[in-house]
Amino acid sequence: MTKRKLALAVALAALGTSTVWPGGASAAEKTGAHDAGTGSVDTYELEPVDVTGARMDDGKNLTSSTGGTGFLGTKDVMDVPFTQTNITNKAITQYGDASEPLTSALLMSPSVRTSSSTMYNDFSIRGFQMNAYQFKVNGVPGMFSQTNMPSNFVDRMEVVSGPAIGIHGSTNSESAGGSVNLVTKRAEYGKERLTYTETIGSGGALGEIVDIGRRFGKSEAWGLRINAENIQGKTAVDGEKLTTRDFYVNLDHAGRRSTTNLFAGYRYTKNEGGQRYFDFSGTGANRYTGDRLPSAPSGRHNYSFPGQYIAVKTWTAVLNHEQKLGDTWKAFFNAGYSRNYGSGYVMTASSKVFVRNEAGDFANTLWTRSYGIRNVYAQLGVRGTLRIGDVKNDVVLALDRDWYHAYWGYERNGQYGNDVPNFGSVEGSLRDGVRSVIWNYMPASVHGAIKSGVTTYSGISLTDTIEYKKMAVLLGVHHHSVKATSYAASSGYNRARSTTVTSSANSPTYGIVYRPTEDLSIYANHSESFDKGNVVGSGFMNTGAMLSPAKTKQNELGVKYRKRGVLAGLSVFQIEQDRTIDVRYTGDPNPTRVMEGKNKFKGVELSVSGQIAPKWTLTGGLMHLTTEQQTNTGYNGKAVAGVADWSGMLAVEYAPDAQLTAFARAIYSGSAPIYTGDARKLNVPSYLTCDLGVTYKTKFGAVPAALSLTCYNLFDKRYWMSRPTYNFGIQGYPRSLVLSMTMDI
Repeated sequence: MTKRKLALAVALAALGTSTVWPGGASAAEKTGAHDAGTGSVDTYELEPVDVTGARMDDGKNLTSSTGGTGFLGTKDVMDVPFTQTNITNKAITQYGDASEPLTSALLMSPSVRTSSSTMYNDFSIRGFQMNAYQFKVNGVPGMFSQTNMPSNFVDRMEVVSGPAIGIHGSTNSESAGGSVNLVTKRAEYGKERLTYTETIGSGGALGEIVDIGRRFGKSEAWGLRINAENIQGKTAVDGEKLTTRDFYVNLDHAGRRSTTNLFAGYRYTKNEGGQRYFDFSGTGANRYTGDRLPSAPSGRHNYSFPGQYIAVKTWTAVLNHEQKLGDTWKAFFNAGYSRNYGSGYVMTASSKVFVRNEAGDFANTLWTRSYGIRNVYAQLGVRGTLRIGDVKNDVVLALDRDWYHAYWGYERNGQYGNDVPNFGSVEGSLRDGVRSVIWNYMPASVHGAIKSGVTTYSGISLTDTIEYKKMAVLLGVHHHSVKATSYAASSGYNRARSTTVTSSANSPTYGIVYRPTEDLSIYANHSESFDKGNVVGSGFMNTGAMLSPAKTKQNELGVKYRKRGVLAGLSVFQIEQDRTIDVRYTGDPNPTRVMEGKNKFKGVELSVSGQIAPKWTLTGGLMHLTTEQQTNTGYNGKAVAGVADWSGMLAVEYAPDAQLTAFARAIYSGSAPIYTGDARKLNVPSYLTCDLGVTYKTKFGAVPAALSLTCYNLFDKRYWMSRPTYNFGIQGYPRSLVLSMTMDI
């Protein structure tokens, strides 16, 4: 399927959203009362009645019309002045590929592209790279690490496209592309749950997943949900092995004047033999000499060296509390604690290898060290409504603070960071795999992780959503300051010295929504975001300096149309972000890193989702991006590395009866530019992959059960994936099968 055909399919589906299917009621039908004595019909008009409520997901669609919008609360997507996609649990279950469960399901948003693997949750929103560090859990940031994330505890995902710091508050790892909030599963009212799922993958990996839930107490005020899984075995990649175990508890309470939710748990994940990252921007002996990328190898081939693995343990706790202060005002408190410990890290440096030529020869040095991340977050705020005549004001004031601690293993000679000793090297080729591995270290030479940096974020956010008749205006501003302290080691394991730098900035957010009819919503927004400002690393004339925070600005204009349960949207946007460059001044032995120039993104998005016919459900999206680097270097005017021009997704489901469901999905990614170490342009070719699956519901005696078979990458496509701002070719995944059986005991 070409990108033109994919575009036509989604466009036709969007145009068909206003179709009236047989049996639908006409808006012009009248109501009346029959007069038994005369046989006549008396017509009359009722007084207007205002009905308020939330449109809830009925379990049929892959996306939902309602979802959380940061501290603005739960809203209908028609009422928010930006692009938002709420991905349901059905999408997570149906398309949550075991190799990348969350990022695979995130593709239901047209803004999202994947560059993920079993090791790392890499993806992008509107051309800006993101990973699991940017995930929020029930609105709290920084609760997980980059390594492969479980999905069994996630009820839905709320995706906001574009800078979102103005509606979420401070975060230790900000991505200007947007935000992803994971909403945890809660016990359901009126239903006890004991669900057991058994899975087996085509590589032989076995999985057992348990989901238990019930409510108790007066009026079922308390709810308990427990999710646990154990998955172990080989994947569809030759020689790759995945181990993941987790246990999560969600306890909630709904009182007359307050609601509380506590989510806590533990996970362990280990990936063995997961090398997928190939860098084409090496220098010196690793310089790439080819004029194009080598042909993509089979996804089954494994280019890891013997003994390569990464293992992580994560402890997480998230608390959310809301308290009524009166009829129209509430206070809220959100807090979280996480501890990630990299109990094993034996990898190539930066988890990649440098490709040297079109024949596919590659090499890199080796790393081995432990690491850790500890994050503590707290947010306190108030939310309320003020009415001035016919004007309604929904006001939010929030204060937050984030304490982020980083730990890295130090070697006995005290070297750290980019000065890692050469523990060894690996060489090989795409044709033959790894040919040689040389180790130059003794395991005893590596010391456990100790503190390498502490960063504290302090923020304040103020928003006002002003509603008048058919129009709503969002006005907001966020300010936060950052204090970053880095520690350096001299000899032994002692922290010899520390450096502290500070930065701060303001980020406004404006938006407007106009709804001329109930079915139509026109919106526009301007949003800004910024990171903490980067400390210049080693090898520069200004090493240790803190660069100003890189500002990102987005302007967006869009329209949404919803008719008979089908939602379609079209938006155009422009994003620009400050960037850094390395300048070598006359006489200086090393370059100086400075903040200079911008990266500009211009895009168009089209989306459609809903039940387009009685037995058919469709979800699709297209995005086109053009990018440009504006900088006083040789890259001026060139496209941003790793950003594909086109992307698209089309998912179709057919349910002929209550027992059988068949589903299919096509994912398209256009070509993306990358650059060699001497600034020559290469292209990561476009690719199209297809997934196909079927689910059959039955009973084993009195026990309801569902049998599912899903094939990912049905045609075993060989492809390279790109990653924004990186000069990577990431090896795609092969065809894989997953068979599962779920029983509601």
